[in-house]
Amino acid sequence: MNSRFCIPLSSAVPEWTAQRSKSFVDGPFHLPKVLSRQLSSSRSRPNHFRYTGDRKTHTSIHHSEYEDFFRYTSGRWLWDEERQLRDRYKRFNVKKLQEISAKSIGSKKCVSMIKLAEGGYNKIFRLIMDDGKVAIARIPNPNAGPKFYTTASEVATMEFARTVLGIPVPRVYTWSAVDDNSVGSEYIIMEEAVGTQLENVWEGLTPPSKLEVMREIVKLEQKMLSVSFSHYGSIYFANSAVKGAVPAEITSDTSVGLKDKVSKTFTIGPSVGRGFWRGERSAMDIDRGPWSNAVDYVMSVGRREIAWIKRYAVAKAPSDPLVVSTAQNDPEAHIQLLEKYLQVAPYLVEVDRELIESILWHDDLHGSNIFVDGNRITSVIDWQSVWAGPLLFRARPCPIIDYQGPVLLKRPDNFEDLDEERKVQIKAQIARSTLSQLYILESEKRNPKLAKAFTLDHGKTRRLAVEYSGDSWDDDIVSFRETLINVERYWKELGLKENCPIHFTEQDLKSHLQDAEGWNEVQDFFDHIDHLVKRDGWTSNERYEDAVAFFSELRKVGLQNLTGSEREEFERETRWVDR
Repeated sequence: MNSRFCIPLSSAVPEWTAQRSKSFVDGPFHLPKVLSRQLSSSRSRPNHFRYTGDRKTHTSIHHSEYEDFFRYTSGRWLWDEERQLRDRYKRFNVKKLQEISAKSIGSKKCVSMIKLAEGGYNKIFRLIMDDGKVAIARIPNPNAGPKFYTTASEVATMEFARTVLGIPVPRVYTWSAVDDNSVGSEYIIMEEAVGTQLENVWEGLTPPSKLEVMREIVKLEQKMLSVSFSHYGSIYFANSAVKGAVPAEITSDTSVGLKDKVSKTFTIGPSVGRGFWRGERSAMDIDRGPWSNAVDYVMSVGRREIAWIKRYAVAKAPSDPLVVSTAQNDPEAHIQLLEKYLQVAPYLVEVDRELIESILWHDDLHGSNIFVDGNRITSVIDWQSVWAGPLLFRARPCPIIDYQGPVLLKRPDNFEDLDEERKVQIKAQIARSTLSQLYILESEKRNPKLAKAFTLDHGKTRRLAVEYSGDSWDDDIVSFRETLINVERYWKELGLKENCPIHFTEQDLKSHLQDAEGWNEVQDFFDHIDHLVKRDGWTSNERYEDAVAFFSELRKVGLQNLTGSEREEFERETRWVDR
């Protein structure tokens, strides 16, 4: 990636942006070759729900009485907006949904319906009935995942979490995993979550209250860890008769009665993980599970991507201005790395057995998916695409508690000499560091194998190699290559006795460093403007005009400062701004 576009952004950034991100405008900034790349990074895209209001947004679709129910109204995209909106547009029979919802809770009719929230993959509606009862309706978008499997698994998973694990999950009143019904869509009708979203009250909680909520989260994780299975995959009801599914056999220490009940009620079947169904993969004959061992699972990811790339990946012409990295655009480069991955993948799961137990883990426990009443968790929502997988590769600390910055547990000696802004920053850093450390200590006490997964030496080296193998073409090859380089680099530290079967030459490493420099520029660029624009181009309705103005000014300054071929290239790469 090219870093030669050096523009003094202090003159390019509008005043309101400079106030929000002072570090962004201090001195020159190397503009990455990214403005026309139409980044769509699944690793950074927020998928949690955005609660809607009476916002209006541009659409080319003819407005009707219920049009705002069908389309995405909670934000805009600066690029690739047509596709993004199409992926989230879902027409359905509103009257029939209201009738079914009312009937499911014993009411006569629905008298009010609002779009309560929408995320990247679903729309959530709140329906009030004539007798005051309330139901929540969840409609999946076209991009939510495989038809039937996604909804069938979500409902079964919610029931398992509620009745077997004892997690407070909304009760499902009725559902349909097919769209050839009177509603014209798959749907889930459920009870309303009790309490208040944690993200709405977190910042206002006192440290002792945050500590209590953290302990509640640890207890929630303890419940998820209490049951392990014989297979990896998604959970379904046995009566859904999912092809290839096996009885949900519990392997953890629990009563014979519970094991028997679960095996008769639930099955483990194909994973609804979106990586196995994305794009043309949905029609391919690939291994989606269930898997009886971890090796089969990690190998299936690499084989899936090789099969897809060989059949469907189309390289852009070298002259295409959207081409940023030569390797990213080369199918053979991806295949070569994936073949290296397949050589090391079996070794990545050579850890203590408890670290690769099949655990049903909710990996999207954002503050928007946790509801609380005071310091007590009252409901956990959004179980779509949650599946049972190897603990080491599935478990993540709850984002609202997790802290990846420098740990600071006490004030520096010169604290009183610092300005007020810096004091506030240090206090916040200490608070987050302290809570994160206490979370690990609490996990060690209540959930020792989870703490072990979090603190395993080079556990991240193992996990990221598997994680990034699944989307190098759709996301980026640099991160994936970096994980494999680290596998070779830390092979002995991983405790593996055999010689490492892969090798990167000095030239390979040199080329990678050049690519990585550009990749880091991209990350830095979007980190600096994260309050304004996300990596996939999403911005709020309120910020849309500001975001357009920012990129327009950026283009203007670039064209003023650059000359010759550099100016021509920059002009070509940023034409989308003026469209």
